[in-house]
Amino acid sequence: MAKGGLKSSSLNRYLILLIVLLVIVILALITALVVVINKSEETSSQNMQSTASPQLNSQQFAREKQIFQNNEPNDPPIFFDLTKSEVKGIQKYLYEESDLRLVRPTDNKTNASYVFTMELYLPNKTDVLNFLDDNGAKPARLAKVIIFRGDVENPEINEIIVEPLPNPTSHRPVPDRPESIRYFYRPMTDQDYDLAVKYVTDEVDMKAGNFTQTAFGARLKDCGDTCLAFRYVSSFSPTSSGEEKRKIWYWLHYFVEYYLLNPVDFSLMLTNDGGKFSIDTVWFSGQKYDSLEGLMDQFNQDKLSFNSSTFPTEDSHLFSTLHRRDKAPHHSERRDPVQFYPDGQRYTVKDRHIEYMDWSLDFRLSTGHGPQIYDVKFRGNRIAYEIGLQEISVYYSGNSPQQKFSDYLDSGELIGPSAQGLIPGVDCPELATFVSAFHITESSLEPEETINAFCVFEWNTGEPLRRHYSKTTFESAFYEGMQKTVLILRTAMTIANYDYLVDFRFFPNGFMETKTIPTGFILANAFSEEERQFAFQLHDQIVGNYHLHLFHFKVDLDVGGRSNRYETLDISSYTESNPYSTENNANYTQGHWTHHLRETESEAAYHFNFDRPKYHLFYSQNKKDKYGNHKAYRLLVHGFTKQILPLGVNKEPSVSWARYQTAVTRHKETERHSSSMYAMFDTLDPIVNFTSFISDNETIVDEDLVTWISIGTHHIPHTEDLPVVTTTGMGLSFSLQPFNFFPEDPAMTSSNAVRLAPNTKNVPSSGVKVSRHGKLVNIDKCRITNNDFYEMLKNDYSIVFTE
Repeated sequence: MAKGGLKSSSLNRYLILLIVLLVIVILALITALVVVINKSEETSSQNMQSTASPQLNSQQFAREKQIFQNNEPNDPPIFFDLTKSEVKGIQKYLYEESDLRLVRPTDNKTNASYVFTMELYLPNKTDVLNFLDDNGAKPARLAKVIIFRGDVENPEINEIIVEPLPNPTSHRPVPDRPESIRYFYRPMTDQDYDLAVKYVTDEVDMKAGNFTQTAFGARLKDCGDTCLAFRYVSSFSPTSSGEEKRKIWYWLHYFVEYYLLNPVDFSLMLTNDGGKFSIDTVWFSGQKYDSLEGLMDQFNQDKLSFNSSTFPTEDSHLFSTLHRRDKAPHHSERRDPVQFYPDGQRYTVKDRHIEYMDWSLDFRLSTGHGPQIYDVKFRGNRIAYEIGLQEISVYYSGNSPQQKFSDYLDSGELIGPSAQGLIPGVDCPELATFVSAFHITESSLEPEETINAFCVFEWNTGEPLRRHYSKTTFESAFYEGMQKTVLILRTAMTIANYDYLVDFRFFPNGFMETKTIPTGFILANAFSEEERQFAFQLHDQIVGNYHLHLFHFKVDLDVGGRSNRYETLDISSYTESNPYSTENNANYTQGHWTHHLRETESEAAYHFNFDRPKYHLFYSQNKKDKYGNHKAYRLLVHGFTKQILPLGVNKEPSVSWARYQTAVTRHKETERHSSSMYAMFDTLDPIVNFTSFISDNETIVDEDLVTWISIGTHHIPHTEDLPVVTTTGMGLSFSLQPFNFFPEDPAMTSSNAVRLAPNTKNVPSSGVKVSRHGKLVNIDKCRITNNDFYEMLKNDYSIVFTE
């Protein structure tokens, strides 16, 4: 009996324990269910009436970006740059063509034939639009390949089209180029540069090493951490030298951070005559010498008069470095403001195609010319077929020859590969989508990838796109406004000392802006009194010389179709009698405008004149609104700059496009670009002669039109440009604005607007209705402000309205 009692007691304990465990499990399940429901309700609340894509966590976002960066489409879209598989197919075809006798990038290229660049060659516009708009056949993919033929009897440059991709079977000359381009016109190659620098370094150190040690406290070889170096060059065009020879000025600098802010007053002109080098001229301390030996004779005879300099102490305090200085402003230890996507991104990027709100477009990075966009549409209306950078040029002035003849056309440096990559959190927001690019150049055995060549992001500018506030009932009390957000496609090129940001910006009202901003280091020159007419002294040993930045863009507009007109609204004053005045013969003057249809290319070549303001309009004659207004787009330019060089002098013919602030020509497949990589040396007979685009003076009425836009800035460096030129105040842009194209502001459909009005019309005491079109006021988790404006508004209408 005692054993039985013990057994029963033990069983009861087990039953109690089991019941307790079941209760715990049930409570846990209930708790988990409540958490799930709360999270579901929270997510539902955050996405209430929102059409935005679901928010991605950081790991998902990183995975999506990584997939996008590394994958290439099997069937590339029509504007997509060459893929790796296409490049391999092109290389296989070219290297098997025995007539070309191509050596590979790793081989010795002296007196050899080799590929200098290859990139996408777009089909004719007619064929592209037939495919995009009319369900026509997709045009074959083509590549443009530039070959330097150094092994033929008369060395030359060939530009060919290789087709079809990805497995080419033939090639032919590029239609808009001579079949044979003079070898003399080629840009400086890696080998040209390396051999030349080695030559001048050896010559100067061997013949003048003691001199450089005495004058500058450093040598070029066997110098440890205190070296001089030839790292910067200025080409000397035939129109400047008077000789059709390859002549280059080589500058000498202290090799520290950053070397271009540490020049010494020594340069030399090198002639490269078919690979045979000679030093023609030496410049030192404001004096010209016919040879290095001539300078050394003066030095050895103690006939040189100069102030010697010492090697800079390279540490974080050196003025030319970008180390942070010691004094920090108040609160700078706090992090910068950031933006985020509360409901996920509102744009998509796939295969270089962007969809954003009412916008769509494609983009690529041309090896020769840089960033380009295509097929730009708003609400399904094609605004532009193509918008792209053509050329960047910088023209310097100075007393010393190396600065005086520093005139650069950056296509000779290959603008596309100069996009070295964007840094998240500085060049672009960290949440931007980053896109890589590939290029094939003379040194490429495989396609060279530039990580983060582009970034895409949406940005809240902190400004209203529109707003109006009617406070009193007399004005029908209400407020309505909309934040200005913009989608930005950005790239940045680093070309020697300067960096150039290029943005394509898309706004919700159909407005589009193209903006470029120069930054980076100035090209400093050694101080001398003679430089003061060209420069300010910026530091102990340097001046910053005046120079002119110029940028040229192609804008192929298709407003309401390919058949367009270009018209200006010419604004002027108008004077008439004033019958409402008590004075005799009183007059009154006011502004008015007149229509001016530009009928020919020469009429459309525009020189900016403040005394004759104009609106520049593009439209299709057959597309009008119900009031008879042409449905147009307006071109606005903020950055018109006058090219101050006289026509035909020195390198001016190479930038003949800069003679006009805008020019409008009839679309031609043979006028694809306004400049070329040969422009540094082909001044006497340009391969691309922009003036010929206009001189044939074709009609431009009801034609497919292309607008060419020059923007720029005169830059006189000042001390605040040290160590690096900041972007503030340097921005240049042109914009396309709908002009009678839509019946009202297209952004009126946006749900991002906010409207305040009395619950009962014109009765503020009835309370204030806040309309946010389903959008939350804030997201509690991210709210970091104590602004209780909307809470206060619930109890006090007088904050916004007056009876």
